[in-house]
Amino acid sequence: MFKKYGTDRVMEPKSVLPTSAWRVDNSREISPNEIRVAIKRIHLEPTSFKQICLEAGNNEDKIRQKIMDIVIRRGKLHNPITDTGGLFYGIVEKVGSEYINVKGLKVGDEVICNASLTGIPIYLSKVTKLYLAYTQIEVEGYAIAFSDVPLIKKPDNVPIDLLLFAFNESGTLYRVSKESMGKKHFLIVGNNIMMNMLFGFVVRKTAGPDAEIICLFDKKTDITIKGKGVDELLTRIFNEIHYVNILRPVECIEKLNAEEYFDLSVNCADIPGAETVNILATKSGGTVIFANFINNYNIALYITESISRQLDIICAEGYLDQYDEFDIEIVKELAPYLEWAIPVSNKIEENLNYPISREERILENTGYRKVLAEEFICESRIMAQLLEEMLSVAKYDCNVIITGNTGVGKEKVANIIQKNSSRKMNSYMKINCAAISPNLMESEFFGYEKGAFTGANQSGKKGYFEMADNGIIFLDEVGELPLDIQAKLLRVIQDGQFFRVGGTKPVKTNVRILSATNRDLEKLIEEKLFRRDLYYRLNVFPIRVPDLSERKSEMPALVKHFIETYNEKFSIEKGIEEEAVEYLQQCDWPGNIRELENVIQRILIGSKSDSITLLDVMKALKSDLFENLNLEAGENQFVDQKIISLDSVVDSFEKNIIKYACEKYGSTRKAAKGIGISQTQLIRKKKKYEI
Repeated sequence: MFKKYGTDRVMEPKSVLPTSAWRVDNSREISPNEIRVAIKRIHLEPTSFKQICLEAGNNEDKIRQKIMDIVIRRGKLHNPITDTGGLFYGIVEKVGSEYINVKGLKVGDEVICNASLTGIPIYLSKVTKLYLAYTQIEVEGYAIAFSDVPLIKKPDNVPIDLLLFAFNESGTLYRVSKESMGKKHFLIVGNNIMMNMLFGFVVRKTAGPDAEIICLFDKKTDITIKGKGVDELLTRIFNEIHYVNILRPVECIEKLNAEEYFDLSVNCADIPGAETVNILATKSGGTVIFANFINNYNIALYITESISRQLDIICAEGYLDQYDEFDIEIVKELAPYLEWAIPVSNKIEENLNYPISREERILENTGYRKVLAEEFICESRIMAQLLEEMLSVAKYDCNVIITGNTGVGKEKVANIIQKNSSRKMNSYMKINCAAISPNLMESEFFGYEKGAFTGANQSGKKGYFEMADNGIIFLDEVGELPLDIQAKLLRVIQDGQFFRVGGTKPVKTNVRILSATNRDLEKLIEEKLFRRDLYYRLNVFPIRVPDLSERKSEMPALVKHFIETYNEKFSIEKGIEEEAVEYLQQCDWPGNIRELENVIQRILIGSKSDSITLLDVMKALKSDLFENLNLEAGENQFVDQKIISLDSVVDSFEKNIIKYACEKYGSTRKAAKGIGISQTQLIRKKKKYEI
């Protein structure tokens, strides 16, 4: 019944549509009700493209690889972080005998898929070129479309890049056009010049030359194209253009003197939080249209309630056949202005004040992230992306492997995924594979029947997989599993059942497996110490937790968190000086977060004042230096004074440490490294103490 929607292509989890699936089958051979298209170009949803660029550090080779990785992992171009896809253009390769061919498509026809790639199985062999201005890529590969997926024949003499860009907004463009009829004052809010122009053009075309259209560009707007035609188009569309910080809505409205002024406002920004400008600027009884689903539609509704304003807040309609012709006509009119436009390659900057997803912004604004993420420290882009990845994959009932060095917090990641999954109310079994004797592992994992072996419990025993039925199992140190247990684990994952030790009746189980390891499983596979087929079963979605050295900007937040934790545990109230935190930030942490936590705990216990000083930290981390220094003399010289100067004591200690380090290591570079400061700092301090 549901094959026409592609349900037979769904791999994980079963019984959902391809759009909701974590992974789909993208094999080349088609079913009778399918059509295969050789893909030539893909338009990535702009928010997804921006996230990929940020994660790849704007490196084009890495951007290509990130895109390929998503398709390899999921069988479709469905970004798990932004939960968005895109559209494709290609040439029909094969048409199934039962494919419902309402458009009369045949092999060789050029077509555009006007449905999101989140639900379309695709295979890519290569990403050949990037088009940053349009967030598009040239590729080699194919897509599998089903009977009800809208495929449109490419019209003649229409630029494909602009058409794909317009099709990506098709439903909303059509709705904006309908809602603009009979209205006079309009506001377009966004941070992409192409997007603002597109929506502004539709409004101008519908509302006519007498309409007033104001454009608000965010100060960080992506200026992706420029040229005489672009300038002419902007002048023709907009009466006024302002560059503002759209995350400061009150300031924006005051600058425009435009509270409750506009009949219709369009929000096409991919900056969550920008919706407030539209709400405040739109008059009671007016209309606010969301052109980008990344924005906080629900927050907008709350704002209208809090300010007691009646507004019609709407998004795009469902699919309509009219979209295609409407978009094609718009593109034909826009094309002459953009024919000679010059693409601008802007570097997409890391800026945590401009989150890349709605969820991240909501979590930040409400403080709810602390509830979801168990005090997960997230003060850098790399960790913000990791958190989004965790919260995103938590929703999908798939297996996850968490990798990273010792002490980075792999178990914390597993806990967060479990807490935000659909199985959070069921059993959660944590198993340290390295801590179980190989002789006992099978009975611990799968249980045993009564009398199965000498010393067995007379009533038998349930194993972890039986106790965790309908829940989650966390296999820590999964790389330590013996090969015989790996074979049995693979069978459980494949068949959903197992036999107890000594049993003859299969026991059914339904578990989600989260695994963690600090070992290189690919290397273990090469050494024939880990099964490749098990690895693929466990590694549906890989998560790598970065070392502390990759997220040192979070050191102040981590230190503060651990100090607060142990202050509460030990019933004390101690702080830490800024210079001490800076020193901690410069040090190496091979044991990562766990090592840092242990050091902070040790320093808190050992420090004698209410504030941890640089000296306290250095004594804890460089104990070998202090053991060889006669620092007591430095302290005793102040005993006879009625008032002891803490600064003088610290200076004396610091002078002795620097002098000793210079004598021990010989060069300022080695001495600075030895005591954990920069060479510039060391030279400055040598001059200060006349060493």
